[in-house]
Amino acid sequence: MRAPQNVREDPSGRHLRRRTAATTARSPASTSAGGLPVNFAGEDITPTFAEYRAVLETQVPGLFDFDIITEFGRALLAKAGTILTHVEYAKTTGGRRIAMTHAGVQVATRTAYAPTDWPLRILPFNPDGSPKSAEAVPTDVAGPACFAGDLLARDRMLPRLDAGDIVAVPDTGAYYFSNPFSYNLLPRVPVFGYRAKQEGVEFSVIRRGQSREEILAEAGEPEIAPYRPVQSEGDS
Repeated sequence: MRAPQNVREDPSGRHLRRRTAATTARSPASTSAGGLPVNFAGEDITPTFAEYRAVLETQVPGLFDFDIITEFGRALLAKAGTILTHVEYAKTTGGRRIAMTHAGVQVATRTAYAPTDWPLRILPFNPDGSPKSAEAVPTDVAGPACFAGDLLARDRMLPRLDAGDIVAVPDTGAYYFSNPFSYNLLPRVPVFGYRAKQEGVEFSVIRRGQSREEILAEAGEPEIAPYRPVQSEGDS
């Protein structure tokens, strides 16, 4: 969304501020809570920030006499993230293909516990990174945790997945990036940024993966300290 000349847009995308020509003092703030939804069903960004602004300017034109504080975090960041994981092994049982991966509840907590509210797309690739082309079969894409609901997708029609294939899960910036879950002491995964240049693709570490020592430190002290009695307020 491009801001008009009399609107200053904060680089974070969260604040739009309007100043009048007569004064440099800010107007009282107005909060537009709730943010925007994310299109998890495809690549298109809908609704756009420009569409949202156009509706506000039509319905509430006076709103732009105020500082507008918005909550666009998810809409800004969700499509900036993609989870990549290998299929560790696969089997067919109960009429469905089950692909076991290293990505599940620890990186997609909302999808594992509320799959109908937070569905994710699954993009299958061959081990060499080329798009997977095979007969589509009903598939569960499962994670590494020890409960039956640890699924990225259930009964999804996907090209038959085999061990060694790669699964990409787009639209997993925002809440997925910010909410790692240490169920079963599963480590926080590394996060990499990348940019495509004419001579190739460059990568940079945004957040390093969790080490074994850090996992054990979060689990608790290596030894339990001796218990001590707690004195009441009346004791000297």
